[in-house]
Amino acid sequence: MWNLSKLRNNVGRQCTEGESLRIHEWRRKEKNMGLKFGKVLHLGIVVRDLEKAVKIYEEELGIGPWKIESASPFFDDKLVNDGVGLNIRTAIFRGDGYEIELCTPTGPGVFKDWLDQHGPSLHHVKLESDATYEDVTGMAERVSGRKTYLDVRWADGKPLVAYADLLEETGLLLEIGADQ
Repeated sequence: MWNLSKLRNNVGRQCTEGESLRIHEWRRKEKNMGLKFGKVLHLGIVVRDLEKAVKIYEEELGIGPWKIESASPFFDDKLVNDGVGLNIRTAIFRGDGYEIELCTPTGPGVFKDWLDQHGPSLHHVKLESDATYEDVTGMAERVSGRKTYLDVRWADGKPLVAYADLLEETGLLLEIGADQ
């Protein structure tokens, strides 16, 4: 571990070759450390039966109340992976600084594909970060070589939300909002 305060306090004096190399290495690592993420803000879970899942969460796990809604009206005019609409119903529990979203597919799309391929399971996670939408989607594409798993845009084409695809590398679909 480098004593950076000692190195910084000696600014103006000639560094030894070893100190110079350590400073250079520290700056390189600092530049490439990547984006910073914090606590979990949101868990998205795909389920087969929304009402049954909500009942279990409330009665057996003590997690509730839930707001059950159809996501269709909000997403009807949104561009989803270059198509229109998002075929899901959702139930959302808002806890102390986090939320859990249960999603069940109502037709074809990424949530139906997920359920068919993986069964009911954790689908996506949103983590606290001050990284921008472009930073996160760009990082995920650079790391994985893949485009976003889900890309939702306003009717005018501006980004709304995306799931950065880091499944193979980390087991994670990372939700990022354009307002971040």
